Amino acid sequence: MRLGSRKTSCCRPLESGFSLAAWAAFLSGRPALAHGTAPHGPDDLWHSWQADPLVTIPLVASSLLFILGTWRLRGDLGRLLPGFGLPQILCFAGGIAVLALALLSPLEGLSESLLSAHMVQHILLIAVAPPLLVLGKPEVAWLWALPERLRRGLARNGPMRAVFAFLSPCARPIPAAMIHMATLWIWHSPMLFDAAVASDRLHWLEHVLFFGTALLFWRGVIKARSGREGAAAALIACFVTLLQSGLLSALLSFAREALYHTPETADWGLSALEDQQLAGAIMSLPMCGIYLVAGLVMALRLVTPPGRERRKPLSVAPSDLLKQSS
Repeated sequence: MRLGSRKTSCCRPLESGFSLAAWAAFLSGRPALAHGTAPHGPDDLWHSWQADPLVTIPLVASSLLFILGTWRLRGDLGRLLPGFGLPQILCFAGGIAVLALALLSPLEGLSESLLSAHMVQHILLIAVAPPLLVLGKPEVAWLWALPERLRRGLARNGPMRAVFAFLSPCARPIPAAMIHMATLWIWHSPMLFDAAVASDRLHWLEHVLFFGTALLFWRGVIKARSGREGAAAALIACFVTLLQSGLLSALLSFAREALYHTPETADWGLSALEDQQLAGAIMSLPMCGIYLVAGLVMALRLVTPPGRERRKPLSVAPSDLLKQSS
């Protein structure tokens, strides 16, 4: 998907086939559009690096705040906090690098002509970057990047604490998974899909909601591993998410006709149907594999004897961080 300018492409109606009929019945039966034509051909693809300010500014700003907060935390305390060290720094750096790869590299241009590349971009935005960023605990560094007076003010801010308390149920594994899955399915309905193709602002909003709800989901899953009850809920959330991802990948892989048609696939030696089947395979293997591994980690947490449970030395809930900094 593309956050910047792009051209709309021709579309092809959903046609016959059992899986296509099920898909059309669920999504009201209207034809959906593909996500634009590629401005770059195979010869100049590697010159198509992006410089979208809607992407570069947040990435640079968040990285600088993370660096400043880590440096200030090390300077004020003489050390990093337990549970926030080199592994977290590397995870955050990896998450930022994955976002840059997905939205600023030639993959962004390639995703306009190949559905398979488009799927790789989605996997990076939904299943790779968010868990890395959550594991990086950026809220710790960002909070310490603020001036001390502002940190203390936030710790005493009653309305902000009330907002955190109100939103905390949404960050639990099962509600977060439902919100994330609903967002994916709603935005793949023909009406919104067509609107996102025609409007850069809606397409940008689609990216934000995909990535934002994925962050919510992975935060709920990763933080839930510290308790057996939470790990059980996280296991259910991973299983349900795995099932719906498998359904989407099956619709792409086993459809008899291409759901989306982009003439540029011929430039890459693929027909539209072959490109779609490749996209389904990419979704069913790496993406579903990530959810499967996460579920297995939660299952392992459940079968671990209570005496061997590892105590988590640092809670990174925003409200707890505000208390610690005051």
